[in-house]
Amino acid sequence: MAAPIKIFTAVLALALVLGQGTVWAEDGPHHHGVQAVGATVDELIAIAKSMSPELQIAALEAAAASAKVDGAGSLADPKVSLAVEDWSSNRNGGNFPSNPASQTTKKLRVSQELPFWGKRDLKREIAEAGARKATILKRQVENELVARVKVAYAEYHSAHRVIDIAHDLHGRMAIIATLARARYGQALGRQQDVTRAQVEKAQMEVEIVRMDAERRKARVKINRLLARPLDAPLVEAPAPRPIPAMEGLDLDALTARAQSANPEIVAQLATIDGAEKSRALAEKSWYPDFELTAGAVKREGEWRGYEAMVAMNIPLQWNLRTSEIGEAKAMAGAARTRRELRALELGNEVADAWISLKSAHEVEKLLRESQLPQAEIGFQAAAKGYELGRSELLDVLLSEQQLWKSNIDLIKVLFEQQMRLAELEKLVGGDL
Repeated sequence: MAAPIKIFTAVLALALVLGQGTVWAEDGPHHHGVQAVGATVDELIAIAKSMSPELQIAALEAAAASAKVDGAGSLADPKVSLAVEDWSSNRNGGNFPSNPASQTTKKLRVSQELPFWGKRDLKREIAEAGARKATILKRQVENELVARVKVAYAEYHSAHRVIDIAHDLHGRMAIIATLARARYGQALGRQQDVTRAQVEKAQMEVEIVRMDAERRKARVKINRLLARPLDAPLVEAPAPRPIPAMEGLDLDALTARAQSANPEIVAQLATIDGAEKSRALAEKSWYPDFELTAGAVKREGEWRGYEAMVAMNIPLQWNLRTSEIGEAKAMAGAARTRRELRALELGNEVADAWISLKSAHEVEKLLRESQLPQAEIGFQAAAKGYELGRSELLDVLLSEQQLWKSNIDLIKVLFEQQMRLAELEKLVGGDL
């Protein structure tokens, strides 16, 4: 029995020495001058906000909407007209007009349209509501972008954790496989034990390759959100975001915050305001608009006097105005109903995310305090028993698979918490 123990001890020491020299490095093409980023998710969010094309488009649209405000309440351009009156025909030339330089009346007029009182203010207020909505929609684009970065960062971190655990178990199974071969060589074990140990070690290698592909995908997703080269380097030891304690996340307070601060809800408030102003403007269409005209009169080559005129339109088209008012009222009502519906949906979404976060937190506690420690103890006991010849390799493999499953379950539930936290922060419109 002493020989297997010595072999196992030597293999274990060799594995520890080799393990100390293992260094992870980001593979793929090296981008000279491109620094690895991603030590924290806040760093990635800051880059995404400054580089995202989607956010730049939303900012330009908000600027365009704001630029419309100044001109929305402006008067129309004045009109200048020149009229020649009493222009008689040439008596000697038939129907052709005579020389207009004499015996005619010339009038130079300047006119200006003046909307009824209050219409210009309403047009300006409608444009202001549109500018507020565009600015808030920029916040909504930013809010969604931040949520996507947080989830992608959590995926990247989870892939790293799975790979770390797979490397750890792979090293342990390599030791078990070496021990199985040594025992078989001394006629203390079976050939099928050697085969089983090699298969299990190969499965860990497959898992490492598969999760490395997932890590690469997460890296590509993050770089795409940051508008960087898709294979640009990221920090290889990402730090997960801390999850706030559930005691500080009151469901009622989160729901109220979402229904008042969510960018989509605030944008709908601006839509309602603009619709109400449009209704008021449509109702003012019953009041006439005016046109003021002033001019100078020239007769027989001399300026002889002045003239002034006031004109107004007569709002007689009943169907036109009633249809415009009806449309504006319906749009305002639809905007209010849409906001109420979205507020209810937000309440449900906040509750779902909060319940899922709470459940994941409770599952994490059970895994950390019970299942994972027991799985670790079971694996170590089985490995020690196999080392001493008191248990079969099958016991080691079963306990190793249970340990692997427990670790994967923990990583999944940690990722679930990160995803639900990002969802909650997106719904309430800010960090928690």
